[in-house]
Amino acid sequence: MSDVKLEGSEASVFAIGIGECGSNLVGSYLAKSEKGELPTRIREYLVMNTDRGDLLKARKKYSISSKRTLLYSDAEIGVGGKFSAGYESVIDSEDIILNQLQALGYEGISGFCIFTSFGGGTGCGGTPALIRLLRKRFAEQEKRKIFIYVFGVLPFVNQSSEAVNSVWALSKLLRLQLEEGNMGPDLILLLSNNTMLSRVLSMQRGEAADLITREKGLDLTALDSNVTRPNVLGQTNTPLPVQMEEAFVELVNPLALESIAEMLSPGVPELGKEVLPTTDIGDFALKLDSVVVPAMFDDLSIFPEVGDVGNQLAAAVEYTAAHCSLTNMGTNPAASSVFSVLSGPKEIARVEFDPLLKKALSPFLAKGASISPTYCAYDDEKARASLLLLFGLPRIPELYDILEEAKSLIRLHSGDSELKQHWFKRSKGTTKQELEDAVSDLEKLFGYYITPEQTQANK
Repeated sequence: MSDVKLEGSEASVFAIGIGECGSNLVGSYLAKSEKGELPTRIREYLVMNTDRGDLLKARKKYSISSKRTLLYSDAEIGVGGKFSAGYESVIDSEDIILNQLQALGYEGISGFCIFTSFGGGTGCGGTPALIRLLRKRFAEQEKRKIFIYVFGVLPFVNQSSEAVNSVWALSKLLRLQLEEGNMGPDLILLLSNNTMLSRVLSMQRGEAADLITREKGLDLTALDSNVTRPNVLGQTNTPLPVQMEEAFVELVNPLALESIAEMLSPGVPELGKEVLPTTDIGDFALKLDSVVVPAMFDDLSIFPEVGDVGNQLAAAVEYTAAHCSLTNMGTNPAASSVFSVLSGPKEIARVEFDPLLKKALSPFLAKGASISPTYCAYDDEKARASLLLLFGLPRIPELYDILEEAKSLIRLHSGDSELKQHWFKRSKGTTKQELEDAVSDLEKLFGYYITPEQTQANK
């Protein structure tokens, strides 16, 4: 990747990967873009971390030049899952961060895509502080607003400390939106480790087995009997071995990358391509609720010549929502909004199909939900057909599991003893009350369906 500058004719997006997970996502995406495998609107990018070892590992793995990496924090050994330390590290390094972004040329960009994990300390804590810093800088120096999208990865099951971090991060990001001038992200796109891993196991078992055998020396053939899948698909909660989780990163990342690339695609000028209505990445925030689950079907087959297009679209939408979402939404998402991007040859990506597509989407939406369709039509009849669905504020059964794990850990360290409750300050740098408030925020936002009975029904 070294010093190649990725820039399309109207590139205006700056990508930032914060923490180990965010670095992997940005590195994977940009590596594929340089090979011409994915369209890009990325003008520049920065990978940042508080852990020197993790940062050097990302630089080596993705051949990232030193000017596009940033080590911040005095300790240089990470923050150990302590999100408050991740937050303060960004605050203490504001000048360093802004200077490096400026050196990369971030003036005049339209917005930022920030990639991170909600379970870790560096990304979980640092992302809210970074967004506040960027909002303040552009409001004060350029007198304008920018869009900021956060692509946040939810943790695997049975990781209660990471569950607490995720609850805090989501609450913090959403509450920042309420501040004057909106100091939070415009969209939070949820990517679930559990769900993406399950997609890999069901769709790419052969590839997964080869990778794990080659790199980790583990046998995937015994998966069904000895290693259970994540509980988002109704299985038991026994987690996969850590080594296997690490190996799956190479298979999981592409699932996220496809959706991200498709979001950027409508704004990429191409010969023989027409986009109706005109759509750019910043438009998603205008039409969607703040929390979004992406779903991407990249091998769509619609045959208008055989008729019954309505049923074909209905089958495609159902498959996309049920089997291609990057966070499991159960059987009844009841989303408050949806943005669709239907791409392919002009015989398939037709505005005339608008009523049929909206009808196909309606079973997955709450009453009164908004539908915003976009069509990317290509003159090339062999152009790949795909369907991207962005569901705004859908039901997310996995959040129930995360909330329950977080509440269990909070209860574990609660009690009359000050020494016992000191865990909250020592391990997370916060108070029990702040974490309980974060849990309450998410329960109120999603609480109309978060009950054990309803969750089990949706799995």
